[in-house]
Formats: sequence, structure tokens, C-alpha cells
Amino acid sequence: MKIFDCHSDTMADIRNRVFAGEHDVIRNRHLPLYKKGGVNGLLYAIYLDADLGDPQRTMLEILRTSFAEFDAMQDHLAIGYTAGELSRIMDSGKTAVLLGLEGLDGLGTEPDWLHTLYHLGFRHAMLTWSTDNAFAAGSAHEGPGDGITARGIEALHIMERLGMLVDVSHASEKTFWDIVSHTEKPFIASHSNAWSLCPAKRNLKDDQIRAIAERGGVIGMNAWGSFIDPEHATVDRLADHAAYIADLVGAEHVACGFDFCGYLGEDDPDTIANETPELANSGDCLHFIDALRRRGFSETDIDGIASGNFLRVLGRVVG
Repeated sequence: MKIFDCHSDTMADIRNRVFAGEHDVIRNRHLPLYKKGGVNGLLYAIYLDADLGDPQRTMLEILRTSFAEFDAMQDHLAIGYTAGELSRIMDSGKTAVLLGLEGLDGLGTEPDWLHTLYHLGFRHAMLTWSTDNAFAAGSAHEGPGDGITARGIEALHIMERLGMLVDVSHASEKTFWDIVSHTEKPFIASHSNAWSLCPAKRNLKDDQIRAIAERGGVIGMNAWGSFIDPEHATVDRLADHAAYIADLVGAEHVACGFDFCGYLGEDDPDTIANETPELANSGDCLHFIDALRRRGFSETDIDGIASGNFLRVLGRVVG
């Protein structure tokens, strides 16, 4: 079995630790956890923390520090650009990485920058993180004007022409439905759970889950405690979210998108509040697989949830 985590903030962690004086961040901090947890591949999505200031400068800092790390890790890690390449990398025993964007804030107001990022290897993007930007309203949006902008529509069209996977996690509800209206290919929610089990703004209502499935996409199960159960987040409760979505639209539309919060810092209050026992970092991922077995999923379904479902969708969009 191979596990592909379709949402990881590793590149933000690399930038922050390199700026703090660390070196070999992936080798020393992340690779041991991947091996322990059976993680064979990840989607590294650039997260631009608003506290760091100008998002365009921060994106360049993340690109500079992360690509230097990738070059230093060629013995253990490789970037993949298609589903087939990611599969071959995982089969070789290396960690496979797909590059993505958690919001387009680093593009300023110019969607044409997507062409540059595509040629740097990026094959995935969300229009926005939780806050609003020049392209769309995020899940934290309040008030009028909720949805995508003309620049957001242009960005979606560029992504579909190039072959980049559109991601609706962190979109407001209106933005979600605007994305449905302005795209044709499968899209994903890389790290979102079921609203019916946990009514957090970041989770998906039943009609949204159905829309993703009808388009042929997947939903990655998120280990962030507030999106599982704010009172009692457990790995088995996350398996309940997976089962709920599988019962609603089929297990072939469920994936892994754990969104581990360790990049915030071990002592950060959000890290402490949202780490799920037995599913706190990449080293714990096999506990989720065990929880799926306890919940009654077949081995075929588990193989799909672990990596096959996401790679299938990526293959349809990217090739």
C-alpha cells in the first residue's frame, strides 16, 4: 500500500526553519516521519502566512529555500509532474512530491503568473486561502461580494488549459459554486471533511460533496481537529467522515489530505489545540489506515483512499 497525502505545508516549514538557521529540513525533520508513517508521496502546497508580510516576496523565499532542499534530497525525493511519474517515483522507493499553491496571493493581481509556475513544475492550485484576495473570496469571508472575480475566472481558464488541478478547499461556499460553473474538468477538495458531521466553515455540505463526485473529483480527509470534532477529535472520528462521504457518493471519491499543523511550531496554540491524538504528523498515517479497516472499508477501497483515487483524478486533469 502507498499513501499519498494531498495537502502538506512542508514548503512553508522549510522557509521558516531555514530562515531560523536550520539546514536539511526535509532530511532531518520530515523524511523520518514519512518512513515511519508509510507516506510515499505528498502534495507540497505553498502556504503564504499573512504574518510574514508581502506574499509575493514570501513566495519567492519559499521557492528559493524549497528548491535548494529538493536538490539536496535527490537521493530520497523527486518531483513528479504527472500521475504516472508520481507512481514511478513511489515505486522506486523515493518520496514523490507534487507542487501546488494554497491560494494565489503570491500572484498579486496577475493570473498570467500561472504560466511561469506551471513551467516551474506546479500542477495544482487553490484560488484563495481562507481570506479574500484578487481572485476569490475564502471560507472566512463575511458580508457581500462573496465569490470569484473576473481575475479568478481567468485563472481557472488558464489552469484548465495548462492542465493544473483546481482545488476548492478554503473557498467560500459561493466561490465553490462559481468554480463549478466556470470549470469543466474534475476538481478536488484536498483537505476538507463532512459538514454534516462537523459544521465548520472549512467543511463541505452534502450538495458540495455530490458536486465534486459528479465531476469525478476527490475529497482529502483532514486531520485538523477542529474540522473533525471540536469536542473529541480522534482518528476513528476522521474515519467516520470518510465513511459518511463514501456512503453518500462512493469510496472512490475519498482521499488523504491530512494538513498536519506542525509547521506552525510545536508550541503554537493552534498546533496544540488541533493535533489529533494518534494522527498528529506524517509518522501517524498508518493509524488512519487502521481506523478505516475498523470502520469496515475493504482493502480495495483503502488502497484507493490511500493514494489511488487522487492519482486517478490527477491523471485525468494533468495526464
